[in-house]
Amino acid sequence: MSVQQIHDTFAFLALVALAGTVLMVFSRVVASVPTVRFLDGLYKVQLPLAALVAVTATLGSLYFSESGQNWLPCRFCWFQRIFMYSSALVLVVAAIRRDRGARWYGAALAGIGIVLSSWHILIEHGVVEDSKVCQLTVPCATPWAVSFGGRDATTLGPGSWHTVTLAVMAFCGFAAILALLLTPEPLDTPEEEDHGQSSAG
Repeated sequence: MSVQQIHDTFAFLALVALAGTVLMVFSRVVASVPTVRFLDGLYKVQLPLAALVAVTATLGSLYFSESGQNWLPCRFCWFQRIFMYSSALVLVVAAIRRDRGARWYGAALAGIGIVLSSWHILIEHGVVEDSKVCQLTVPCATPWAVSFGGRDATTLGPGSWHTVTLAVMAFCGFAAILALLLTPEPLDTPEEEDHGQSSAG
């Protein structure tokens, strides 16, 4: 596969994650019997799924910078990496230990990450001006590659919101992690005790 095909694959996975996020939010708002069962099922696997999203995003990021034509991350890409890589580590450990209390740490990291991704997307589309620091090194406003919106990464503007860049992928990943970690606890079952917590009084 070419680097562009791999970029398109990760872009497709990001859009699937975003669609899942929208479905989770919709299920929470509607709160009918089928949607409640859907959310109850997600609650049981929220930590492994959130860890899977974070690890996939991390591996994709590492591939593009190490093997994908020597992509150089911009300043905002580095900021997003900090929170995605940290999320991957925290959530993998939490999933292994079945520690539901750790979801709040993951949610905090993903919350900051989604704000950074949103800001980066606005920079890419010219809504927010690129800083002089970014312009001197690797421009934050010029994506390295795009998917589903043409192949010219230098022409992003207000009319190209359908374009998927690495910043959009990061946004989708952080949104999916947040939605999974904030999945409500089932009302008819007691909350699971954190793994390792002693039951003895």
